[in-house]
Amino acid sequence: MHLVWLLAACCLMASSASAARVRDVLMVFSNDRLVPANAEVLRSLRDTLATSSEPVEVFEEFLDQPAFSGAAFENTFAAYLRDKYGVARPPGAIVVAGRPALEFVLRHRGLLGDVPIVHLAVDKAYLEAHPTPPGVTGVPIVYDFAGTIELALRLHPRTRRVVVVTGSSASDRSFEAQVRSGVTRLRGMPPVEYVTALPTAAVLARLRELGDGDVVFTTGYFGDGTGRVFVPRDTAAVMAAESGAPLYGPFATFIGTGAVGGRMGSYVDIGRLAGQTVKELLAGTPLAALKMPASVPSPVQLDWRQVRRWGIAESAIPEGAIAHFRGPTFWEAYRSQVLVIAAVIVLQGLLIAALLVERRLRRRTVSALAQSEKRMSLAARAAGLSVWVWELARDRRTKPVPQKRHSGGAQKDTPAAFSDVVDTVHPADREGFDRAVRQAVARGGEVDIEYRRVERDGQVHWIAARGQSTRWGEHVIGVAIDITTRKLAELQAQRDRAALANMNRVSTLGQLSASIAHQLNQPLAAVIGNAEVARKLLDREPPDLGELRHIYDDIVAENLRAADVIRRLGGLYRRGEIQLTSLDVNALMLETLDLVRGELVTRQVTAVTELAPELPGIRAGRVELQQVFLNLILNGADAMSELEASERRLVIRTNGDATSVSVCVVDRGVGIAAEDMKSVFKPFWTTKAGGTGVGLAICQSIVVAHRGSLSVENNPSGGATFCARLPVNEMGFEPFSG
Repeated sequence: MHLVWLLAACCLMASSASAARVRDVLMVFSNDRLVPANAEVLRSLRDTLATSSEPVEVFEEFLDQPAFSGAAFENTFAAYLRDKYGVARPPGAIVVAGRPALEFVLRHRGLLGDVPIVHLAVDKAYLEAHPTPPGVTGVPIVYDFAGTIELALRLHPRTRRVVVVTGSSASDRSFEAQVRSGVTRLRGMPPVEYVTALPTAAVLARLRELGDGDVVFTTGYFGDGTGRVFVPRDTAAVMAAESGAPLYGPFATFIGTGAVGGRMGSYVDIGRLAGQTVKELLAGTPLAALKMPASVPSPVQLDWRQVRRWGIAESAIPEGAIAHFRGPTFWEAYRSQVLVIAAVIVLQGLLIAALLVERRLRRRTVSALAQSEKRMSLAARAAGLSVWVWELARDRRTKPVPQKRHSGGAQKDTPAAFSDVVDTVHPADREGFDRAVRQAVARGGEVDIEYRRVERDGQVHWIAARGQSTRWGEHVIGVAIDITTRKLAELQAQRDRAALANMNRVSTLGQLSASIAHQLNQPLAAVIGNAEVARKLLDREPPDLGELRHIYDDIVAENLRAADVIRRLGGLYRRGEIQLTSLDVNALMLETLDLVRGELVTRQVTAVTELAPELPGIRAGRVELQQVFLNLILNGADAMSELEASERRLVIRTNGDATSVSVCVVDRGVGIAAEDMKSVFKPFWTTKAGGTGVGLAICQSIVVAHRGSLSVENNPSGGATFCARLPVNEMGFEPFSG
């Protein structure tokens, strides 16, 4: 019986180990890792494989052509791959990018066993001339050199010469041969000049001489005539900047370099197709059962800024072309304004019609108005109101001149001069009272004002007055009521609320006294971490003095921040306000990351920033907002402490629009239980051993004080995301005050 249980347990353990097994994929690139096409393909492939039902680990290797080549290098690199992956981590599939990588892997196919090979970015013409053996699949790409030249001639119908620029490496020579072959198939071609394998300085000098009637086509180049190694996208950017004629190319990575465009396959699509193929292979789909497209589409892609720069007619652009960097049309840009103007016109028409109707009804109400005035006078007396008439026609001086004193609130049979009324107003309210009345009269609006009136015996009364100027602005007619009792009650209530708020704040600070230790723990921990790193650096021979100096600067900065935390917490016991300044959120976040750099290194956490460019500025307390960022970053690092070091990836993302800026910290930890979501920001709630539970509560109070919001949600792929949303240059800020 014991033997049966033992066998069952072993089977269960084997099943669990199999379910958790990570599948490895080896990706071999032909060129340097800095080639933009490689980066786009790798990112797209990783994103696709991230959706697999089982974990997939992608390893990438680079042949670094044309900088490195030859049989000796190839044998060394093959031995390196065999020693690295052949025994310890044999891959489940190999992805090769580019023809050199495919040729290399096929020559050394037995290196890693019978592993399926998926190729990408390999020219279709090459694959047709060199059929691949069984076990190899992929979606070929068509580098449409001839189609791109044909597009250039279509967009520039007056072209008299085409200048083709290529380099000196093996790949460059292969591209040149394909260009020459494609040109021969084009009809009505103008003369073609080939600028091949020249030094970069000579290439640029030739391009500067070009002008009207010239068009440049280039594949970029990996090497020039001097043997220097380049990235093709970089050479395209340099040539586009110097060329006196529009420049076209066949690669999607050329968009944004100054090139006009071309027929280009998307490297994002290439990586996605390869990733999908690998997913199906790892899931057990036989190679023969895979349905592979004939090739990667090569649509027309254009940089709209260059289209405008070179005066290309929009009618000449092929239908379905992809336009990058194109601004919105008039309707897209001003649709809201057009609709508002149309609505205003309609409303004005309705208003005019209403006024015409009102004019007809006006005569009918004249007789009723007299009776209404009598009833109004009766109601005013019953409500304790006084009716007044202020005459502005006799007195249009901005500064009142003392005359016979007048209460401004008693009913008079004759109008009172406005200057007499102003003279009875309390000196502190006099200027605002005069300005408010005159502005209301100038606009033809109502007067609605509260002011203090000084009586003859020196007593001060609060008066609420409301009235309306006459048609020609000569008189203001209205009513007034004494609101002294109500005002005194409101002032007393305001003082009571201030006292209550002060007592509540002192009480809250007493409850949150543990936050002092919590806030000081972060900078002190950073100091300890930096000191430990510095001690390790001192053991090196020779020690890295530059890094040590940077670490000691961090230690000083963290000590200053600790002192600032103590000073700021102590300041909360006094009446005061947060010091508002205009802040760049991206700059403050980078400064904050710099402060915790040593701590993140110690915890083996990789911080990745996705900062939106050209964020609008905000008005906020610099120290307080940085405290929020620090808490969110370190909490995210804490949440990933149980993960493998390679999985500890913290993403800091910023976004913004015309009204607000958001800062999000995304971790890959275990997330937050659903039942705890409502308690995350409550004081003293924590899941960390030894945690005080006040950090997030303090963060929320700071963000709310800035008229913002702090939220949290779990990520679909694991972990949690904390987002602080802050208003852009919010003018209605309510500071902490005591």
